[in-house]
Amino acid sequence: MAQENNGAMDRIQERGTLIWGADAEGGAPYIYPDPKSPEKHIGKQVDAGYADLEKSRQSPIFTFFPTLFKGAGITVMISVISMALAVTLGLFITLVRLYGRAPFTSLATAYIEVYRGTPLLMQLYILYYGLPNIGILLSPWLAAFIGLGMNYAAYEAEIYRAGISAIPKGQMEAALSLGMPRNLAIRRIILPQALRISLPGITNDFIALFKDSSLVSIIAIVELTKTYNILASSTLRYFELGLIIAILYLGMSYPLSLLARRLENRLKGKKGVI
Repeated sequence: MAQENNGAMDRIQERGTLIWGADAEGGAPYIYPDPKSPEKHIGKQVDAGYADLEKSRQSPIFTFFPTLFKGAGITVMISVISMALAVTLGLFITLVRLYGRAPFTSLATAYIEVYRGTPLLMQLYILYYGLPNIGILLSPWLAAFIGLGMNYAAYEAEIYRAGISAIPKGQMEAALSLGMPRNLAIRRIILPQALRISLPGITNDFIALFKDSSLVSIIAIVELTKTYNILASSTLRYFELGLIIAILYLGMSYPLSLLARRLENRLKGKKGVI
């Protein structure tokens, strides 16, 4: 024991500094000046960490592509599933608001105002971190799908409502006067035209959802933006990785806008056909 203590004291005197927890273990988990070359720093774990950092900074940028593509795939999956929930729930909310009965119409309106008037980030916090306080546990994936889907459903509901309101009321009146049930008139006459009018707005929201999906990183989902944060903070290559992330987001959203324009042109060609 005395020999160990003497050895530790010799190391302390040689360095001129005390590194808590290092001398007793015979290691050097923290950085400290080299007594022989004060401009340099030594330390076993620190040296290893700096070596790993330097190795990562010198690695070719394409070595990070598999990890980034995996994050991009998760972003696409989250966006597609959440948007499917949003357009379905949004359409239901619109129909209840326009054609439902009280108090359901008021509840539909309240849903839209609440979700549009509160931050998406706060909604995700409540779903994932708040609900467990009342005994409701959601997995990160389920919280992400529900959070994004329910938030965007409020915006899709307003887009649908605008599309339906743009259709002349005389069309519904004519269908009812011919003996067509209201539900059938809505499904066969109103909704096809409203969808054509609403398509550009829905597409814009889908593109926005790709970017807002980055918020789910706060609930332990490693999508594209979270992947960038992890890689950039561990390699300090913020600029290069940031450019790649921007290109990936653009590559995911731009083809969608082109597809939407093509669909919109095709629907215009069917205008007036029921």
